[in-house]
Parts: sequence; structure tokens; C-alpha cells
Amino acid sequence: MNNAFKILFSSELIGSILTILISIVVFYLIKESTVEYIARKRKKADGKQKKRLTLLNLCVSVLKYIIFIIDIVIILGIFGIKVTAFLAGLGIFGIVIGLALQDLLKDFIAGIFIILDTHYSVGDYVFIDDFKGEVINVGLKSTKVRDYSGDIRIFSNRNINKVINCSQANSKAVVFFTFNSDENLLTLEKAMETLIKRLKGKLPDSLADPQYKGVVEYKDSKLVLKMTCDVKPLKQYKTENLILREAKILFDECKIKIK
Repeated sequence: MNNAFKILFSSELIGSILTILISIVVFYLIKESTVEYIARKRKKADGKQKKRLTLLNLCVSVLKYIIFIIDIVIILGIFGIKVTAFLAGLGIFGIVIGLALQDLLKDFIAGIFIILDTHYSVGDYVFIDDFKGEVINVGLKSTKVRDYSGDIRIFSNRNINKVINCSQANSKAVVFFTFNSDENLLTLEKAMETLIKRLKGKLPDSLADPQYKGVVEYKDSKLVLKMTCDVKPLKQYKTENLILREAKILFDECKIKIK
């Protein structure tokens, strides 16, 4: 009983516990402050800023492993074990551990190349294995992606082979207007010109004024006109909704019927 009491309250054990607790608190504070900073900045970040935020996120991921290694070294020192002698004594056991950690090493290497080659960054919208969503975390071991419903999928970096990044290029809003073929084309095209004028200043994500692309279909008693607009990445759906809303108001005023 006395021996168990001495072991339980030995300075070595207390020192080890304090080391672990301090490390957990320090890492938690750094991680939470970094996550909050990234969440605040990435909403208005451009490509270069997104890469910096991703690198910052990676540094936090690396810090976790550095703290873990430092803790091991400190705890070994507390118990009077020389680290160099301990490592030399691992021998075959160390080789077995190394083989077991091969997948982890592959994840680390893949994670480094993902960031250095800018395959994607935190805040980008991507397709990975038919899963589409926003990248919320890029670490050395894994990548976390959140879809529109809020589900989060975690991908091991070594398993990410094909990625479609929807955020590295601008998008295009495309709207088709279908009318009866007996509608006067000149009247419709004049309405298109008026619509473009009305849309100025009402499309916050547009990169240029909308463009009327003319007649794209004329058959089976229907006439289809096309309008496009270059927009910021992934803002095409919102822009299309705004164009359709303004078009509906205009067509009602002009008594033009959509088929």
C-alpha cells in the first residue's frame, strides 16, 4: 500500500502529468485562436490569402506532433532515461513501428505536396470522390470537407488522387428564356437590352455586365434566347436567380409571356 502511494504521488509521475496537461492547454489555446482567425479571414480571402491561411492551419497540425515528441522527451528525462540511449535500444522494435507508420508517413508527404502545389486551400469548394463541399481543414494527415447539408467527410491525404477545385477559376451564370415562336424577336431582343441595363449594380458577384448571346433554339413552336454573365467562383446560381427575378418583373411590365 505504501509503495503504491509513493508511486502515485511520486515527483516523476506528478511532473509527467503536469507536462501533459500544460501541453494540452497550450495546444488547445493556440488551435482555438487559430481556427477563429482563419474562419474570420477566409470569407474575404483571395487565392494567395487562402494559401497563407492553409499554411497556418498546417502549422497547427504540425505543432500537435512537435508537442507530442517534446512531451515524450521531457517525460523520459523526468524518469532519468537518456533519450539517445533509449532510441538506440529500440532496435527491431523501432523498425516494426516504422513499418506500421508507413501509411501515416504517406499521409504526411501527400499533405505537404497538396499545400505546396496548391491543389486546394481552406475555404475552397472541391469535388473529391464525388463528394462536394468546402474545405474546412487541411492537415498533414487528412483533409476535412463540409458539404452544403453540413456533413463533414474526412479524407486521408494519401487516398486523394483526383480533385476538382471549383474555386480556382471564375464561374459563368447562364440563363435561358423560352418563348412561343410567334413572339416578335425584335421586341424580345429589345427587352433583353433593357434587362441588361436594369441589372447594372444589382449583381454583386458579377465580374462584368451580362451579355445577350442571341437565339440558341428555334423549333417545335418555341424560341430560346440565352444570356450569360461572368461571376466570382461558385456564385453563378445566386446570380442566375437575380437575373430571373429581374426578368420576370420586366416581362410582366412588357406583357411578354414565357413559355
